[in-house]
Amino acid sequence: MFSPLAVQYALVFLFVFSVFLLSFIVLRRIYKEYREKRFNEKYKEIEKDILVALSSETPELAARVARKYKAYPKVLTQILVDYIEIIGGAEGQRLKIISDQFLKKRWTKNIRSWKAINRLKAARLFMAFSDTSDSDVLIKLLNDKPIIRLTAINALARIPSQKTLSIIFQAFEKDPNPNIEAYFNIMFTLAQKIEYFIKHCFKKPLSIEKLGLLIELVGQSKLYSLYSDVLGMTNHTAKEIRVKAARALGYLSVPDSMPTLIELTKDQDWEVRAQAIKSLGKLKCSDALDVFADGLFSPHWHIRLNAAYALFNLGLPGITRLKEISKQKKDRYAADMASMVLSDLIYFEEPTG
Repeated sequence: MFSPLAVQYALVFLFVFSVFLLSFIVLRRIYKEYREKRFNEKYKEIEKDILVALSSETPELAARVARKYKAYPKVLTQILVDYIEIIGGAEGQRLKIISDQFLKKRWTKNIRSWKAINRLKAARLFMAFSDTSDSDVLIKLLNDKPIIRLTAINALARIPSQKTLSIIFQAFEKDPNPNIEAYFNIMFTLAQKIEYFIKHCFKKPLSIEKLGLLIELVGQSKLYSLYSDVLGMTNHTAKEIRVKAARALGYLSVPDSMPTLIELTKDQDWEVRAQAIKSLGKLKCSDALDVFADGLFSPHWHIRLNAAYALFNLGLPGITRLKEISKQKKDRYAADMASMVLSDLIYFEEPTG
């Protein structure tokens, strides 16, 4: 057992430590609030001068503002981060003057910062103001957290070259959990510049997600040189890839793809059949008139809908068939779908007599 004196010493120590800890927390909060207040005050002051510099006809004013506030790099950096998304053109070049002359070295150091927020800010600023000399710096971020990695890839896409595009696709191939939407947006801006890389990716064992993204990209970007590659994907074992290929063929609108799409309307999976009918409707394939009509009697709602609009797109022959189906009694769901699509049609009957 502890002696009464030892217990008293322990209680005194705990009391003193508690007071010290509480004082430290209170002082830290006061100091933090003071820093935030000073930061916000300086932010407003610098922002006001930068807005004047952006509206000035002389770019030298931006450099003067940067020199004036070079002792406040964190505030300047935050203002640039806040403005890079909304400022472009000549005004954006004024911001670049500030970044290149007074902050770029700091961002380069922040690439190695242990704080993820600093690395992210650096990547965002490089994304806005990067040039070809920055590619080696940005490569260091490709093994970082997903959001930082994607920001760095976005920055590399702003300085497209054989080297940077190769790096982007290497990162895409290695990414274990790719953000498909983000990668699509980045690659879509590059369009014809990445045809070579997409073609080579088609020959690699990519995941269904990644392969689907590239097929979708070919269609929406209308990369006609890759038409034959997409055509080959219509025989893929994965249903998702056949759907993507059928959709891409609809975007590409190559008449020679009609026989393949007609064949896909017989696919074992209804999702593939629905997309093939939709793409044939875009192509206004008159040879598929009976295929569209049969599609209205499908048990799958999406197939009926796509088939009805495909008939609608064919003009008079399709509309005539829609009217016939709307009046039949054999399948009321087919009749209802045909009637719904016909209700979108505005036409004038020629007067008789």
